[in-house]
Amino acid sequence: MRKLLPVIAAIAGVALLVWSLRSAGVGSVIEGVRRVGLGFILVFLLGAVRHLARAVVWTLCFDDRRSLTIGQAFRAYVAGDAVGNVTPFGVLASEPSKVVFVRGRTDTRHAIAALALENLFYAATVLLVFVTGTAALLAIVPATRSLRAVSLATLAGAIACGVAGVWLMLARVRIATAAMRALGRDPARARDIEDRVFGFSAAHPWRLPPIVFLELAYHAAAVLEIWLVVRLITGTAPSLMSAFVLEYVNRTITVVFQFVPLWIGVDEAGTALVTSTLGIGRATGVSLALVRKARILTWTAIGIVMAAPYVSSLARGRPEQGNIGVTRGV
Repeated sequence: MRKLLPVIAAIAGVALLVWSLRSAGVGSVIEGVRRVGLGFILVFLLGAVRHLARAVVWTLCFDDRRSLTIGQAFRAYVAGDAVGNVTPFGVLASEPSKVVFVRGRTDTRHAIAALALENLFYAATVLLVFVTGTAALLAIVPATRSLRAVSLATLAGAIACGVAGVWLMLARVRIATAAMRALGRDPARARDIEDRVFGFSAAHPWRLPPIVFLELAYHAAAVLEIWLVVRLITGTAPSLMSAFVLEYVNRTITVVFQFVPLWIGVDEAGTALVTSTLGIGRATGVSLALVRKARILTWTAIGIVMAAPYVSSLARGRPEQGNIGVTRGV
């Protein structure tokens, strides 16, 4: 049954996509996408900004920043995300892939610890988006009973995750070490990685401001993307608050529906529901989701090309030493 879940999710997603298109009007959706036109170049570039922001944070999370260049981190980040997008495992595939793609360029333990830190900082900003997004949604959208229930459930989940995360860090709970012991493996490597994660803030306090800024810039670029696309589709600029609420909904869908390949159908239906409620129109929401998906697919294709040399070397039985990250900058 577990193996069938991705297939079932994909079929359900396609069915939901078809329903969303018919509900919004296929012609209206196509016209909305057409109006974006060359503006998609800006959407693509904003995608690059988002990838770059998190890649730079990854390099900042190494004890020695010279361990990995921005170019190497960017390529590994894009390639790893592509792996997660084309498999049903999402972050369970993308994050380990990023470490594999820089093997030979830096110490694996250092790469794992730095990537774990980057994900922790990213998760913290996502929780911030959830909390502020819930408040914004309830402030500008007429609160039906079901909407209020879903929003408050999201808020409660975000707060619970935040409290749990802070407790785990302050108490220095060694989950990885315990897991290695349970598997009968030597926990020394896991303990070393955890030591690097727990001690990072004290060792490099001056790096925290740029890290937080870049992670927030990642979300700001997403809000700007939504504002731009809605402006191109409708001919009228939405409020930044509306764009932020739409990004909040998109981020929620991305996190909750990881098991649905490329969030097919779920993204379109969820975005259409919110744009309809905001008075922007259901067709605009579906068009926005499709443009966003086109950006994801474009960067996924680029990531696959970046990963191809390394994958082919593995197929030949001769892993290349960090071939994916040969550039020294972006």
